[in-house]
Amino acid sequence: MKKILFIKMSVLIAIMAITLGGCKKVFEVLPEDKLDINNAYKNVADADAAVIGIYGKFQNLAKQYVLLNEVRADLLDVTNNADPYLKQLNTHSVTGDNPYADPRPFYEVILNCNDVLKNFNIMNEKHLMSVDDYQKRYSDILTLRCFLYLQLGIQYGSVPYVTDALSSVDDLKNESLFPKLNLDALLDKLIADMKQMPYISSYSYPTGSSLSITTDGSNTQRMFINKYYMLGELQLWKGNYLEAAKNYKNVMETEATNTNTNSMFNTFHVNYNDGTYGNGVSYTDGGTNYGGLHSESALSYSITYGFKSMFCLSNTAANWNHEWIWAMPYNPGFNPTNPFIELFANTGAGKYMLKPAQTAIDAWASNPQGNGIPYDARGKLSYTTVNGQPVVMKYIYNYDPLVPLTRNGMWYLWRGAGLHLHYAEAANRDGKGKLAWALLNTGIANTFADATLASSTNTAAYLASMITPYEEPYRFNAQYIASNTAYRGPYHKNAGVRGRSGVVAINTSYQTDMTGLESKLIDEGSLELAFEGNRWADLVRVARRRNDPSFLAERVYQKLLKDGNSEASTVRAKLMNIENWYLPFKWK
Repeated sequence: MKKILFIKMSVLIAIMAITLGGCKKVFEVLPEDKLDINNAYKNVADADAAVIGIYGKFQNLAKQYVLLNEVRADLLDVTNNADPYLKQLNTHSVTGDNPYADPRPFYEVILNCNDVLKNFNIMNEKHLMSVDDYQKRYSDILTLRCFLYLQLGIQYGSVPYVTDALSSVDDLKNESLFPKLNLDALLDKLIADMKQMPYISSYSYPTGSSLSITTDGSNTQRMFINKYYMLGELQLWKGNYLEAAKNYKNVMETEATNTNTNSMFNTFHVNYNDGTYGNGVSYTDGGTNYGGLHSESALSYSITYGFKSMFCLSNTAANWNHEWIWAMPYNPGFNPTNPFIELFANTGAGKYMLKPAQTAIDAWASNPQGNGIPYDARGKLSYTTVNGQPVVMKYIYNYDPLVPLTRNGMWYLWRGAGLHLHYAEAANRDGKGKLAWALLNTGIANTFADATLASSTNTAAYLASMITPYEEPYRFNAQYIASNTAYRGPYHKNAGVRGRSGVVAINTSYQTDMTGLESKLIDEGSLELAFEGNRWADLVRVARRRNDPSFLAERVYQKLLKDGNSEASTVRAKLMNIENWYLPFKWK
């Protein structure tokens, strides 16, 4: 396997622009700009080049990541244009030669991570960069490696765990040297790895970094993996719910000390639309998500404000940054090209191989809004009908079929709504069902405020009721007095995931129904996060936790059944055996 090549400081900014545009592989830089391994790892500029090189390799996994996590689940279906290997994913009949099931691409990035981590340690020992620079870069690459291993564990069940800087992926074929770990053992290893990390905040906090810049119209801040979120994911999978909640809460508090109140109040807080900021469903005929009847024709399709805008805006826009925790942008001028155009579009360069499953369409259709409209408008903003065919739009809103070679877009990984759903999943399992219900439904203030005190002169008691009655990490301040800015808690605009989109809240009885509420949280993921690469993992995690294969099998069965797939019953029977959830682990 090729080692990562390194870039001189004179071309680093250009490579940053390339990476932001499409993460062009570092090996594709002209030969005269390459440093051989003996001249690399000399200073922080070389370290930055190594980090960018890793993320350039990582972005090549986007297509495989989305396919494995969505086609295997219940929201995304294949079309008649799909190749045989995609159809295998859809019916859980994957053969050893299926390229989408090949673990090699993941391990190529992992071994690059191992090489970089080894050399960062050497640089630190030789004092070739500051301790602060070393800690930030080392921790980032270690966290990305943990993400890759978690994905391998989810998809394959048992995988080799290697931290050595091997020269080739082929070295891993010797299972006597690199025995496989099952998912539980792997989680233990990954949690231990992250707990010994020297740095856990983002690059730009608190003092900034040479890797956090704006260039070529994009900002790098959300390009790098969020370490708190990753540790939260590992703890959630392991069943350490309090620890998971602590880490997720740290992500929610990313801008807690920002003196810019727009950032402090809005970033990762899943807020209602306030007229200036907001990523919820909105209408153009007045009113809010909560009040007044709206005309269906007034649904806002704005690309600058509201739900759709999350998938259209530049990553320098405030609304975009308030929601997205991790996303990788594509630039049409550089490799790798955006793989999602080919998969989803049915015009221009699209091959239309994937479409929204009927189960997803039906779920939106049967989820009424509080304004009297009988369906969930997030569906209309996630897919549309083009040339008589249902088309997933989240990845292709910025694609113009009249300019088929211009394939800009994003690989979306983590965002605020998913953060709140996973935090709520942990809180619910940790006995905080009312808080979990609030974050899923109508928000903190609407759930906890004592309405009997609203018209009372006892303002202090009313304000106190807007602070959740728990210790951290379950304490949220949603205080609000319109006439007094001193009484505006950081979560006073929190609307809940369903509330932000204006759909009807589920019954409050779920506040004391742990498994029922957990199922509702997973259902909400299908409505809010459809097609974004989360679904298979969510189904597997909850089915494993409950030791209930039917939780997963029934959902996949319903997808295939509604599509008229003759293998629906066979697939359901197969997925009732947990061993059949996992892909065959075979080297190409």
